[in-house]
Amino acid sequence: MTSWVIGHTGRFKAASVGAGVTDLVSFSGTSDIHSFLPSYFGGEPWDRSELYREHSPISHVKGVKTPTLIQHGEEDERVPITQGYELYNALKRQGCPVKMVMYPRTHHAIQEPKLLLDALKRNLDWFDEHIGMSPSEGNAAN
Repeated sequence: MTSWVIGHTGRFKAASVGAGVTDLVSFSGTSDIHSFLPSYFGGEPWDRSELYREHSPISHVKGVKTPTLIQHGEEDERVPITQGYELYNALKRQGCPVKMVMYPRTHHAIQEPKLLLDALKRNLDWFDEHIGMSPSEGNAAN
């Protein structure tokens, strides 16, 4: 949903997209859950193209300025990595601060402890860089 939100509001100082769906048409033809979107939208993309387009985050990416971290597994069959590349390239070409990290041997969810730790650290670093508050500064008890 993060890729959708950044295309509809500029209220956030930073965003993090983990294996996000960017284009519903290409997703419906490349994901390992082929019947999910046709069932949800009540028809195939070629029959309901306007509906798929309107609900695709890539259709609303023009003008996004929210600094965005994209993290994606290289072997993700649920949300193929091309979805991440598409968002990355669209943001980069518009001059939006964006970084994409691809995790080797990773499917839809990060399983390896070392890679999971890396993903968590990158999120903390990304938000610290763009929001400017370390975790200890945000805790009133400290």
